[in-house]
Amino acid sequence: MMILNGLPEGWRDIRLGECLRAVNGGTSVISEERVAFDGELRILKTSAVSKGVYLPSENKALTESAATTLSVSPLAGCILFNRKNTPELVGTSAYIENDEPKTFLPDLLWQLHVCAEDRFHARWLSYVLSAQRTQSEIRKRANGTSESMMNITKPSLCSIHIPCPPFIEQKKIANLLIGWDRAIELTERLIAEKRLCRRGLMQQLLTGKRRLPGFRKTQKNRSTKWGDYPVEWGYPRIGEVAKHVSITNKEGDSLPVLSCTKHQGLVDSLEYFGKQIFSKDLSTYKVVRRGQFAYATNHLEEGSIGYQNIHDAALISPMYTVFEAGENIDDRFLFLLLKTELYRHIFQVNTSASVDRRGSLRWPEFSHLHVPLPSLDEQRAIVKVIKVADRELDLLRAKANALREQKKGLMQQLLTGKKRVKV
Repeated sequence: MMILNGLPEGWRDIRLGECLRAVNGGTSVISEERVAFDGELRILKTSAVSKGVYLPSENKALTESAATTLSVSPLAGCILFNRKNTPELVGTSAYIENDEPKTFLPDLLWQLHVCAEDRFHARWLSYVLSAQRTQSEIRKRANGTSESMMNITKPSLCSIHIPCPPFIEQKKIANLLIGWDRAIELTERLIAEKRLCRRGLMQQLLTGKRRLPGFRKTQKNRSTKWGDYPVEWGYPRIGEVAKHVSITNKEGDSLPVLSCTKHQGLVDSLEYFGKQIFSKDLSTYKVVRRGQFAYATNHLEEGSIGYQNIHDAALISPMYTVFEAGENIDDRFLFLLLKTELYRHIFQVNTSASVDRRGSLRWPEFSHLHVPLPSLDEQRAIVKVIKVADRELDLLRAKANALREQKKGLMQQLLTGKKRVKV
């Protein structure tokens, strides 16, 4: 049991259960595999609270008949608590700002009702629950039948000791931390807006719908199956500007192993997954050198294509296709083009039409796809503009991360009384 000593004057060491007047659980029902439309009945997923903020959009649609067995809906001023999940996510929680009458709780979530507002402040308690010390105690008390799924009981949760300041100080602490949350929320909103702007800018520049100064020679376009492009641009097959590379690690060299993700492209497998998911025998793995491309032959339609700029040489599963671009095409331009939603759609259409029944897009089919190709100078100019947009996004992400770390440190100080607020 965790006993807290050395509390500031006026603070008390209490059990978490003293702050709660009720803990209501959800119900297990069969739901549809889709997000509910506006006005439809829905049941939350555990991911609705896993990020520490309440995300009602993380839900599944319900039928009218399924909803007859449900009774617990999110109520403003309550806290949603993840009672059962992976060891990393069990105990995550989120404060509810507004009532959600058409939304219901699954059996894996609890709704915590806080005692009278003149004794315990609900927002303060939500911060206490998300604090590193409380989270660590929750995970110590959680148990389960497997390492992948842990559960905490109500008695175990309610018996956790927490430092409790007077109500007026709880309120001041909560208001201060709410200000940090607003700053983080605003920064994340800016990131989302910048990401949309970058996506639209990239789509326009890479297809010639928007031209940079000094490159347009005529207003004429050429029509293709996938849209119109400037007539002065080339429209070669990928096989005309790139070549297939297939070198296996026959000597068994000890090289880093990469995996390809939908959004981040190529990543170090061990670092990304936190464990070894690749084979012990790497002799059949393919070598992918710096400046080469690799895509998941069986999952290209999901956007799993990457550009190798991490190591001088690395290994990748034999299930991947490796290729490299020629001298008349900028690698970065080609990668940006192949990562657009348009080309993800093109990959999907061509995978479905492939003669390979396993739904893959191998090099012979992939190399026959066309790409719009401006001059090398225009390619590089386009890449430069998009790099500026990427830099802006990187700076905003760094700001958001810094705000989160600063808030985390401030919480540690405020919620234990090491740093006091003026009352």
